[in-house]
Amino acid sequence: MKLELLPNEILIECLVYLNTFEIFYSFDTLNSRFSHLIRNTPIYLNLQHIHKTKFSRFCCEILPEIKQNISSLHLSNKDACGQINAFFSLYLLDGYSHLQSLALTYLEEENLSQLKSILPLCTSLHSFHLNSSQIDDELIISVLPLGHLQKLSIKTLESFLIYVQQPTIITHLIISKCSLEQIRYQLLEIIPMLQYLNIKTITRDKQSIKSDTNHRAIHLKQLIIGQFRYPFDAFTNFLKKTPNLRSLTFTNAINDQKFINPNEWENLINSSLFNLNTFKFRLTCSNLCRDVVSYNYNRFQNGFWLDQHHWYTELLTNNTSHCIYTVPYISKSFELEENTKRSNYRSINISNIFKQVENLTFIYNEIKDYSSFYFPNVISLKIQQKKETKYLQSLKSIVNLSTIKHLDISLYQKGSLSEELIEILRESPQLSSITIDPINLKLLFNDKELCLYMNKIIKKLNIHKNGYYLFEDSNQVATFCEVFSNIQQLQCSFKAPNYIIFLLKRLSKLSTIHVKKKNFKNLTFIYDETEDYSSFYFPNVISLKIQQKKKRKYLQSLKSIVNPSTIKHMDISLYQKGSLSEELIEILRESSQLSSMAIDPNDLKLLFNDKELCLYMNKII
Repeated sequence: MKLELLPNEILIECLVYLNTFEIFYSFDTLNSRFSHLIRNTPIYLNLQHIHKTKFSRFCCEILPEIKQNISSLHLSNKDACGQINAFFSLYLLDGYSHLQSLALTYLEEENLSQLKSILPLCTSLHSFHLNSSQIDDELIISVLPLGHLQKLSIKTLESFLIYVQQPTIITHLIISKCSLEQIRYQLLEIIPMLQYLNIKTITRDKQSIKSDTNHRAIHLKQLIIGQFRYPFDAFTNFLKKTPNLRSLTFTNAINDQKFINPNEWENLINSSLFNLNTFKFRLTCSNLCRDVVSYNYNRFQNGFWLDQHHWYTELLTNNTSHCIYTVPYISKSFELEENTKRSNYRSINISNIFKQVENLTFIYNEIKDYSSFYFPNVISLKIQQKKETKYLQSLKSIVNLSTIKHLDISLYQKGSLSEELIEILRESPQLSSITIDPINLKLLFNDKELCLYMNKIIKKLNIHKNGYYLFEDSNQVATFCEVFSNIQQLQCSFKAPNYIIFLLKRLSKLSTIHVKKKNFKNLTFIYDETEDYSSFYFPNVISLKIQQKKKRKYLQSLKSIVNPSTIKHMDISLYQKGSLSEELIEILRESSQLSSMAIDPNDLKLLFNDKELCLYMNKII
């Protein structure tokens, strides 16, 4: 049956499995029926990892027609300088009456004022996820509409507990950090319907919370805890308040020996967690001797764990720590050190033990036996070795190279790098990103076959190392541009800013440059309305000089490349006269450290006619 013959209801169900870009770039021009259909169905828009050119084109050409139908939106500043700011500047969310889910990753300080004005208008919001360690979420929580909110992800509980005083209908909550007292005495009172709770770290509160009320989480079905900085008895008392818990995940570096005592867990489960059917844990200890850990591990091998619940465990040891974990291993990251040993394991299919590991650090030891390890789904691989020995056969025996997308060889031993790297590139069809030491990279330029491979597949390159610059002269820049002519993202340190201009002119596909060593403190911005500034971003400018040859508004372009909050001095002495006041007021508003200015005397006299601007200048200059 042809696709066009399917009814609209079936087609809509099929489209759910595609992202918005695939839908529009595949079906938009197919025929009028598809064009109308994809514009009148709920849109789930995820703009993470989108190339800047594609992002800009989508926002300009397609977004205006579909924004009323956006049901879910995910914006991210990661690997996309200023994406959130650019999106908010183009289209405010006040027109998104159907927006039910909003996720923001790597939110920056400059996004807060926009978000604060937008959020109260999103009255249909059911889900809000904030993933950003750089900002305080107080301003966001204070304006977040809670009427329909059921899923929430925030950094801490402090602001939430201040601004939310009445019970909510939230059922799913993710928190980076909070205290046990905040959960027991405050959180469960204002989120009585909580079903899912995921907390990265539960740590002791500096201020004690006094309360006679100790709430029960009777609706809680799933609990995930990372670090728990309290004794086991406190953990037990908390779980006794969750009688209907069905799933518990616990990954803790333990500070209390009771955490690895299976009898303590059995007593807790038998007395309080009657409905628990899924229990996953990783218990790591560095302050106990191996004999103590091994003794407790062996006590997990009884009928309660193996026969009654089918919760199988293994023991992992190295020189510094010991780990008892349920299988499969629950963490997404794993460091396979020289002396890591997987011991006391049962005859379980090895390909499933580490199937959830996506980030692997492989520290090679030529005398080590790796036969007990296999990682089938690694996405990011970091290779380290202390001697110049060939590791490839050992690596291929433990890793499925076909899944790797990023390779980190920044701590790789110099020497016979080319030969083994070529083999990895050949057998890793999804690989498109590499992190490498700048010295090693220069050595690789002598291998023509390797250069051809890198030119073909590498789109993202990180070449940063403290104290080292990528280029010493223009000849090295030219060689780099020849080898990496298809690169889209670059992260490195530059000896001279003019090398950036050279790269942008030679690398037509380059969309983003991250200057890792953020040492450009003085910036002269010569505005040209026809120029695309999307490839530039200067986060730590202290002194800013603005020039323009025509009377044009430059503010949006300036804000996309500069962080205004770091500017202390501004030079507008060569600024074109005209509509200066309006844009200058906006700069003064957003430049919290600005206190010094250079200006043409004739322009200054013109500014005296603007009372609002005069008030701002009086206050801060």
